[in-house]
Amino acid sequence: MVFARKKTFSILASLTVFVAAGFWLLNHCGLLQAQNDGGKWKNFTEGVYGFSVDYPADWGIDANYDQYAPGIISAEMHNKECGGQNQCGFDCVDIRILAAKKEIGGKSHGLLLQLYEDFMMVRDFADASLVKEVDLAGKKAFELVDNQATLALNGRCGGPFYVFETEKHFVYIFTGYGADIAEISGEAKKIIESVKVD
Repeated sequence: MVFARKKTFSILASLTVFVAAGFWLLNHCGLLQAQNDGGKWKNFTEGVYGFSVDYPADWGIDANYDQYAPGIISAEMHNKECGGQNQCGFDCVDIRILAAKKEIGGKSHGLLLQLYEDFMMVRDFADASLVKEVDLAGKKAFELVDNQATLALNGRCGGPFYVFETEKHFVYIFTGYGADIAEISGEAKKIIESVKVD
């Protein structure tokens, strides 16, 4: 009887430690978490890629691993003015970010390989009329002048398309804007400049 109580106590203690450790890991090293500073902006952070981005608190965000291909994290933000798939309202701002590691193995998904090859082509392209180098808050980035690639991926609005790299990752930023963007273009710029990948 005493042995059974000790065993039950031991199991409950282990379970409590396990659950507490799980909550700590989710809270401090969480894979996907959005933090609100109580103001007008939130920060989205994930723990696998070291990816983070700031975005307005009243915007929507959807982040996924492997939605497009294994090894790619994607985050889509929009200002809730976009009227659904393939609808670009006047005040719509639609931003999609894809990030992946540059160390690509032989068994990588075809889309991941294609994105990396396309990234290197944009990065190394010499024609300034098609690709221009820009500064995104201290990050050397490249803007593709033709908006059609952005429109094809977002499915809503056309707009600038950027790529940049860190030591270990490459990043695509697709942006789409509606016709009336004077007031909200500053928010989009702040979002794009806040993107970080370790």
